[in-house]
Amino acid sequence: MFKTVHIAVFLLALSAAGWASDDHHHEEDHHEEGHHDESVVELSDTTLARAGVAVATAGARAIESTITLYGKLQPEPTAISHIRARYPGLVSRIAVSIGDPVKKGQLLASINSNESLQEYTLRAPFDGVVIEKHAGPGEFVSEQVLFTVADYSKLWADLQAFPERLGRVQRGQPVEIIAGEQSYRGAIGNLVPAANGAPFRRVRVPLDNHNGSWSSGIFVRGRVTVDEKPVAIAIDNRALQTLEGEPVIFVETRPNHFEARPVRLGLRGSEFSEVLGGIQAGERYVAENSYLIKAELKKSAAGHAH
Repeated sequence: MFKTVHIAVFLLALSAAGWASDDHHHEEDHHEEGHHDESVVELSDTTLARAGVAVATAGARAIESTITLYGKLQPEPTAISHIRARYPGLVSRIAVSIGDPVKKGQLLASINSNESLQEYTLRAPFDGVVIEKHAGPGEFVSEQVLFTVADYSKLWADLQAFPERLGRVQRGQPVEIIAGEQSYRGAIGNLVPAANGAPFRRVRVPLDNHNGSWSSGIFVRGRVTVDEKPVAIAIDNRALQTLEGEPVIFVETRPNHFEARPVRLGLRGSEFSEVLGGIQAGERYVAENSYLIKAELKKSAAGHAH
């Protein structure tokens, strides 16, 4: 009887220990499964570099309020010269072609005058480019335009400001002129009325074009900074993504680890936005190509759901 009781107690203890061990393993398994944080993405340095992911630091910044105006690039009116024959005669020499750069005083053509029977010359009035030519050797010319020379080293962005925006535009305000991938930072030089009573004013922005990278006549947009307000914490607008209908950014919690974190936004600018909650000054976040981190997070979440 004694042995029977001891065996029963031993089996009971062993069974209890076994169940406890199984419960412990179940608890460990559950803990391991719950250890994955579905709001965090881990990516290698190679993957980040290949994806072009750029990280920035949240901090104080002036938030710019901007408006966009549209127009086109024009040369300065006095920078275009129409060069005529001074006296009737025969063209004896043409020294330039369309598209040639010329220096002030450079020979354009020689003409034999019918009146004096002497040769006179036509020369460039300033540094520029020959954009028109209407004469050839041996041609009789009178008072017509033979050459047009233009100086495109300085252009003007001629933008249109309609009444609803005109009150916010002032001389001296910073302007970014944009055409495709090109941009130029300048300031409003002057505001002038439009011709023929048109219902807008011309907002003119001088543009330095000594390198010749801008072309006269192209359409541009001008992003005018009309106000600035300093804020304690700002982030790049490219960082903002949406998850479950809420704005989030991806904060670098440790190297190669990015956490999707909801943010509360304040003042919105054209390039940066104020953050009232969700990130602290000095924290690093994904500023460029953040949508790739979002895609990786969704892919990871879908994988764990299965």
